[in-house]
Amino acid sequence: MPYFTEPRNIELSTLEYLTTQIDASWSGVTVVKTFTQAYSKNINLPIVCVRLLDQSSSRLEIGSNTLDNRYGIAIDIFARSDGQRIDLANFILDKLKDGWVYYVFSHKSGDKSQLEKTADGRIQVTDFMENYRIDFGELEVDEKDRFRHFISVRVRKS
Repeated sequence: MPYFTEPRNIELSTLEYLTTQIDASWSGVTVVKTFTQAYSKNINLPIVCVRLLDQSSSRLEIGSNTLDNRYGIAIDIFARSDGQRIDLANFILDKLKDGWVYYVFSHKSGDKSQLEKTADGRIQVTDFMENYRIDFGELEVDEKDRFRHFISVRVRKS
């Protein structure tokens, strides 16, 4: 059973966590993994797009081959109104501050269309990097870009 890499597990664990939290408290919000999905004509607002941005690594200590990996997570909010944008951003930040379960994902034996997961630690936010409204100014913009918000955090597996 091929297991996914740690960066992929970080992204999938975060996506699953935010989907579960948003579904439990909001109605009609779609959580996606790519901009292609977010801009799809088949998905209506509001939308939250969660994706892995980058990975940075440093040695855990001098002379060690163990790396301290940190991952950048981007969260784009596509809202219906400015108020909804503010509320969703605040909700997401509140959920991220407590951390969430890190899962090791793999394809189900004999079935690559389904994933299996096993809990293997926690993900903690180490830095809240960015949290702002994306303002396109006076330009005519796509309906999905009218009330956009961007959040980025740096996380690590513990």
